[in-house]
Amino acid sequence: MRGRGMYRRHFVIVALFLLVIGAYFPLVHADRGMIPVVPDVSVYEPGQKAIIAWNGQTEIMILSTDVFASNETTVLEVLPLPSSPEVEAASFDSFEEIQRLIWREGISQFAYKSYEEARGGSIEIVFHEQIGSHNLTVVKASDVQELVEWMSGLLAGQEIALSDYEEAINHYMERGFRYYVLDLITITPEERSVNPILYKFTSYFLYYPLVISSPIGGESRITLFLLTEDRVDINGDHSPFQTVYYKIYKQGWTTQNPIQFVLSKGDLAKVDLRIAELFSDYAWLTVFEYEGNLSQLTRDLMISENDLNAEENSVGNFIVQIDLQTNLILHTLLGAACTLAGVFSTYLIMRKKQKNNQD
Repeated sequence: MRGRGMYRRHFVIVALFLLVIGAYFPLVHADRGMIPVVPDVSVYEPGQKAIIAWNGQTEIMILSTDVFASNETTVLEVLPLPSSPEVEAASFDSFEEIQRLIWREGISQFAYKSYEEARGGSIEIVFHEQIGSHNLTVVKASDVQELVEWMSGLLAGQEIALSDYEEAINHYMERGFRYYVLDLITITPEERSVNPILYKFTSYFLYYPLVISSPIGGESRITLFLLTEDRVDINGDHSPFQTVYYKIYKQGWTTQNPIQFVLSKGDLAKVDLRIAELFSDYAWLTVFEYEGNLSQLTRDLMISENDLNAEENSVGNFIVQIDLQTNLILHTLLGAACTLAGVFSTYLIMRKKQKNNQD
């Protein structure tokens, strides 16, 4: 009995050890092998990262940028927007939650197959606030030269060259953009992620500005996590971005599936409650990425409702599949219950016969 007790104890310890190992190192099992499923994206890579949620009328953009310089200096980031934004603090936790949801989907998917006043003119300050390390000013402008001159006055003594930005700003002025977010931050030689800022504004297209970054130049990586009511058509022209994929390594060869799936209202709330409020029920997550020289950026990302596959939205199929899986589980449980009932009935009959024989 003691040996049997020791055996059981060892078995329990080994089982718990395997459960712990399985929890910390989730591998996907299929076709009797272990197939690592790796989403080819990380929120910890240096570069620009943005979560962009758009419901057809309103966009929320949570923007985070990794910055560094050879010496401590002050830089100005300019963000052209199609309408006046609400500007609030955000958290990097939102990006970490997106990363966690992408990993979760990959596993489940493949396991089962201070500022100066404006100087008049066309410049109007509509918002200013210090949020963490960000000195944020939102201005409304309609003249390129006046905006550049106003920015030069704002940055007096900061030794920031604006001449390279004039052409890029003119690009947006000609397209009717009138609102510009000016973000003045101090950076150091150590690369770090600046605390994310949330922008909420009216837009009839999903939007992320790129041309404004072209004067900066240099190699960078831009990762966008898009949240939309319907599925983004990844076969459309969204250059310079490319769709990011799950990479599946199996028996010496590699296959891939796009990172594109449905997030529930609860999932969206975990990312950011303000994002969850944009959507009535769920949202599609799609991941885009660009890696290259910023000077090559000649167009912004703009996605209209025509670029969404509402008619091919497979949420219905997704729900049906869940129902089928649920039905399968219910049928399995029902079958097991019937089997147990049969075994128990047989046991009772045999006991009754045995008792009669004894009598």
